[in-house]
Amino acid sequence: MEMLKGISTQPFPELHCVALKIFTAIACQPWGQKIMIDTPGFVEFIVDRSTGPDKESKDAKFELVKALVNSKSTAEIFGNQHYLRLRTYMREGPYYVTAVSSVMVEGAE
Repeated sequence: MEMLKGISTQPFPELHCVALKIFTAIACQPWGQKIMIDTPGFVEFIVDRSTGPDKESKDAKFELVKALVNSKSTAEIFGNQHYLRLRTYMREGPYYVTAVSSVMVEGAE
């Protein structure tokens, strides 16, 4: 699992996306979910939007999150806190960006 997580953090989209697809393939299995939650930092990694800069990476990560959220055993295995983070990620979609507002005042230097 650590090896796959290491591959999924590579800056090469081909490697990154393939590793995420492997995670997606085992995401609906309770044993796969247990391995994922037992891997330190895994949930933080999959909900971190800064790790996948291109469209293919964002789509692959979103498919993984969607597979986890749609699985009946995820809430029990991952726990409420992590499950809610995954649901929020899925609700916001793969291309969500937090809006940053700034105010300009005329005559201010």
